[in-house]
Amino acid sequence: MTIEEAADRLLQTYSTYGVRRKFLVELLESGVVNYGLSVLAVFNGTRMMLGQQLGVQELFSARDVAEMLDVSEEQAILEIEKAKAELLEQGEDMSKYIISEPEHQKFIVPPTRWTS
Repeated sequence: MTIEEAADRLLQTYSTYGVRRKFLVELLESGVVNYGLSVLAVFNGTRMMLGQQLGVQELFSARDVAEMLDVSEEQAILEIEKAKAELLEQGEDMSKYIISEPEHQKFIVPPTRWTS
């Protein structure tokens, strides 16, 4: 993903809130140049920041979290589980924080349904 592509994806959600391309490109470039982060890490961090500031729910996969933390996906899952345990210990409702992947359903359509 390039900085321009990341800005385009962010604009799809946040342009309606007055967020402009120039701001996003400068923010993304700053993360990459000044902090040595990957474009994907800055993209996901920007999604998280804008979502929090503007009240937009953003969902992140374990892969997204791994990219933001600069760790393997397995390590990110361990960190997520650790945070989950701490929140449960505090009596938090996990449905506010973690959405499990839905089970996939299979449908079988007989071939006769495709002919006239």
